[in-house]
Amino acid sequence: MAFGDDVAQRGWQTGSVVPVAMLPALSQHLTRPGQQPTQVAEADWLAVVSQTCDVQAKRLESEPLIEVLHCRPLAGKPRKQYRDLQSTRQLDFRPNRAAHPNVVLTAQAIADRYVVPRELLAANDPDAGRVLDLAASRKVLAWYALRAGRPSWPNSFCDRLRTVQDALTAALDDLSDEIAEVRVGIAEKEQELEPGQHYHVAVSFVVDEEVWNSDVEGRKAINAAFAKFVAELNACDGVEVDEDLSEVVPGNEFSWQETKQTDLWDFANLSHRD
Repeated sequence: MAFGDDVAQRGWQTGSVVPVAMLPALSQHLTRPGQQPTQVAEADWLAVVSQTCDVQAKRLESEPLIEVLHCRPLAGKPRKQYRDLQSTRQLDFRPNRAAHPNVVLTAQAIADRYVVPRELLAANDPDAGRVLDLAASRKVLAWYALRAGRPSWPNSFCDRLRTVQDALTAALDDLSDEIAEVRVGIAEKEQELEPGQHYHVAVSFVVDEEVWNSDVEGRKAINAAFAKFVAELNACDGVEVDEDLSEVVPGNEFSWQETKQTDLWDFANLSHRD
């Protein structure tokens, strides 16, 4: 049996959690230069964040290492400043809403990320009671991608938005990024405008097609969040929303061209000086 087939048969994939019994074998790899090995408590989640295709690569030499993320339980709800990709440095998230509805985890993008030998997976099975669900796995991977791929917005535009950041955050409080995403197009994206000049933006709330077609209450909540978000953005000094180009739209009607012309809205774009 190929190495990767054995790993796959054991159930290792993106989102798998290292079992407590396996932690001693990983201890020497969970270190920072000049520091003692990181202590992973039984309540912590050490989650695999490498892509499943890499975790299950047939030949060990093709992918000798995998990445794991050390996540710690957090009391209460995800914090506003760290949830939904609002920060590129820290992430608060729910790992599995169905199996662990009350569990919230937090992790730091660099300090809590480790590289470990993939060969260790062949001698162990993943934690049978804990695994990141698909939504959580996607969120973590999108969080990492955001660090390298987030759009570069003009400093002048970001400075203006930061004055209304709390109001914009509040407008999205009830909006789940699992059923809708916010996209924004900036006409003057390449320009640092002077005071008195306005940035012109178009806002789209792109809704999961299933929610659009079957969840009437969910659609109402999204439309309400859209109206509030646009109003707060329009009230920002030096920013104007083009309401003719702004809309709530089902995902099957949001074109590839529109995706290219817009950026995913996330408050991490405003956090570059924090």
